[in-house]
Amino acid sequence: MSRWIQRTGAPDAVARVVCAGRAGGSARDFDGWRAVLGPLVETAAVQLPGRLDRFTEPPVGDLPEIAGQVAAAVTALEPLPYVLFGDCMGALVAFETARALRRSGAPAPAALVVASYPAPHRIRTERPYHDAPAAELKRRLYEVGGVPPVALADDELFELLLPVLRADFAAFERYRYVEEEPLGIPVHAVVGADDLYVPLAAVREWSEHVGPDGEFTARTFPGGHFFLREGDEPAAWVRGLALAAAGGPR
Repeated sequence: MSRWIQRTGAPDAVARVVCAGRAGGSARDFDGWRAVLGPLVETAAVQLPGRLDRFTEPPVGDLPEIAGQVAAAVTALEPLPYVLFGDCMGALVAFETARALRRSGAPAPAALVVASYPAPHRIRTERPYHDAPAAELKRRLYEVGGVPPVALADDELFELLLPVLRADFAAFERYRYVEEEPLGIPVHAVVGADDLYVPLAAVREWSEHVGPDGEFTARTFPGGHFFLREGDEPAAWVRGLALAAAGGPR
């Protein structure tokens, strides 16, 4: 079994959600989804090198490489209808994974769900932080949130996290969109209603990657940039998409 995917035990699952998380996160960020998705939808969370059970492995700061590894891991799973979900940096991982799967001829996801991240073709203008001094990167993480304050306040713990954080920031800051045919699958872009960093208009531009006959939706959920942590409604909504891919409500 690939170390790139961590799965919940769901022997009765009829569908799967493959989840990729935000910078600095891990597969554990989706532990709470298991109860919401229920026994019929398996949670398969991406686990990048350098964290938790992969702590001794060097982190990877190249997003296409990450997507290629995730695509190979998804292909190796036993077949189930599935949805690709990506949160923040994970939105790029999920998007590029969908494209890598298509290039390999593997079964496509039933839908791509992207959260809290602008469309990939948008030009990044903000200052890069992956090679910034540690103190400056720490200040940025305090501003945005996402990393537990205790990890930022503890200098030794922060030093342990620093290689992973730099690699994750490098992965999305160095990412350059390469034009390909639209995905041709449903794409759903979501964002927190009070997100201070990613406006709804930016996620609406994901519509360009659906194709002329594809389905696209954009919507908000209550909360800010980290709205996934603020309630179960998003996970329940994704569960509905997965079950629909498996043939309808159960």
